[in-house]
Amino acid sequence: MPLKNTQVTILFVGDMHLGVLPSRIGGHLFETRQLTPHDLGPAAAWKRIVDKAIEMKVHAVALAGDLVDRNNALFEAFGLLESGFRRLEDAHIPVVAVAGNHDTKVLPKLAGMLKNIELLGPDGTWSSHLVEGDGDLSVRIVGWSFPGSHVETSPLIDGVPEPDPEHPTFGLLHADLDQASSRYAPVSTSELLAKGYQAWFLGHTHMPGQPNTEGRPFYLGSVTGLNPSETGEHGTVLVSIDPHGALTMNRLPLAPLRWEKLAIACDDFDDAIKDLLPHLLYNLAMRADELEESLESVLALGFRLTLTGAMDDPGALRVALNGIRDDLSTLVSDRQGTVLFVEKIINETTQKVDLLDVARAESPEGLLARRILVLEDFQEEIPGVTDSRAMKERLVSGGRETLAEVDIQSPYLGLDGHLSADEIAPLLARAGRRALEEILNRKKAGHAAG
Repeated sequence: MPLKNTQVTILFVGDMHLGVLPSRIGGHLFETRQLTPHDLGPAAAWKRIVDKAIEMKVHAVALAGDLVDRNNALFEAFGLLESGFRRLEDAHIPVVAVAGNHDTKVLPKLAGMLKNIELLGPDGTWSSHLVEGDGDLSVRIVGWSFPGSHVETSPLIDGVPEPDPEHPTFGLLHADLDQASSRYAPVSTSELLAKGYQAWFLGHTHMPGQPNTEGRPFYLGSVTGLNPSETGEHGTVLVSIDPHGALTMNRLPLAPLRWEKLAIACDDFDDAIKDLLPHLLYNLAMRADELEESLESVLALGFRLTLTGAMDDPGALRVALNGIRDDLSTLVSDRQGTVLFVEKIINETTQKVDLLDVARAESPEGLLARRILVLEDFQEEIPGVTDSRAMKERLVSGGRETLAEVDIQSPYLGLDGHLSADEIAPLLARAGRRALEEILNRKKAGHAAG
């Protein structure tokens, strides 16, 4: 069994974007709790990362690009970065980094001004740095840096160093994985695996990937969730390798802010005005309890809620929900030292309808009910439907064509609009249920008036 001090330990850090504060945090959170946006942002995460590196006495810190959010952010970010680098230098911990598409000018300047940072692959080249552990064990980190804000060809075309038989080799890269048409250094998983490195650590995408000890590339993710789409555990990845080449990787959840998406089933309430708020608070607390082990460092846990279910009176819930949305501070609570808050509530509840009964009618609402049943994969025979699978494929195909027409409109250009069939079908089903609810309510109102 190798001794612990013969391992090499490196803290790998993804996109920091210093100079940016988390978005979509309402003022109600800061008014009701002693927190500021800076407490939850990248600067706070960076300080925690430096603290952890010094505490664990790692052999190096490796940064995967986009340390700052903009190339003109040197003034804003320099003090934050410098103080961290100085502390690491005092602790004899070197820093290696690659430049991403956001810091192509800033990072080289920093590397020229500070002694404790080694910039890998300057100006779109490849270079390496040897991280020395205790004893004779060392690890080689190979990296490439963005020469400009856009690179439309793979940086792996030429010049990539071969693996070193004397030292385990890690790749450090800011790139767009398996997106051939990307303008941000497109690379493929197969290309990276073909290099034969022990591991590839990537920056660029903010959602963290699963650390992989089999050589497959993965994204380190942003150091803290910058918006509600960056859900789950964020922080840094601690990597250790022993003299036999055995790798261990552990994500350290050092982010001060975490985002979660939570679907809450809403059954019929005796009194929606009175019952909805306690129901939401209860579900928030239960989810926080489920995450308790990973919330030790989390100051604030933000939720985007989706209310689901079929109700006898969804109108009563909408009235209750409007009251809560007007003052989201009513949903701020504390759980095990973490502040829970709600960023947004999406109401997807629908009218409780016997779809099968409606589907038997030869009417517009009957046709719509049959399509909803098909999209929801109803397991029994559906009246008037001979081939549910073929109908679902046609409906999804039509939905995809409609979404494609939306994607090319100017507000949505550049966004990832490629949804799978499993994502499109429920979108269509929900839209169908809302339309059916509207049709049935109008018919009901017409009958009552008559």
